[in-house]
Amino acid sequence: MAATRPRRLDIVAALRRGGEAVARDFAAVTSAGFALIVIPGIVTRSFFAGEELATLTQTLRAVLALLFVALVSFGVVARLRGRRLLPHEFLREGLLAARPGLQSALIAGTAVMVALIVHLFARHGTAAGWALDTLLLAGGLWAASVAMPLVPAAVAERLSPLAAIQRAAALTEGNRDRILALAVGMIAAIAPAALLPTAFGGETGVLVRALCELFSWSLVATVPAAVYAGLGEL
Repeated sequence: MAATRPRRLDIVAALRRGGEAVARDFAAVTSAGFALIVIPGIVTRSFFAGEELATLTQTLRAVLALLFVALVSFGVVARLRGRRLLPHEFLREGLLAARPGLQSALIAGTAVMVALIVHLFARHGTAAGWALDTLLLAGGLWAASVAMPLVPAAVAERLSPLAAIQRAAALTEGNRDRILALAVGMIAAIAPAALLPTAFGGETGVLVRALCELFSWSLVATVPAAVYAGLGEL
């Protein structure tokens, strides 16, 4: 029997559905974003900005942001499954269901941190350093194309991190070229948001940076859930 060809991902349709889901749950997504990203970002940078606390506050913000990703992934998947959750239901059920997604997100976040640490040891300006940076970039893009629906798969199917990685790899098979293009597009959309806060100083800069982080993490939460839906699982 001939193998079944994977369903081709319709990127435009997937993103449209994801955007519609977020628009319908805008109040809940915004509330979660302010509680888990904007307010912690403002508080830690305004009152705990010392170098001795930098690692602690950065870790705290990262964990809260990954929790936001898992929570919003749950909400988007629920909406795309036809569930209409009130904002308090979105937040309550999302927090209760977020653990598998958070675990998988933490694994992915740890992999990114390891790559950044390796990058610090690259001998910049040399052929070896250039080769290492190129290898890290290629590996990161490949990982994104293979495992983009990792968190929504973990949340929706209650999977362990290893099972979620395997599930994401199975879902993306045959569509990794399109998902790679989507990942590059996400980077292009996030890059200006990462640079914008440098144009501001003082309290305004802190607020702008927190809002830009909310935008970036919202993309990281929504787009993979839209991909998960677009691959025919919802």
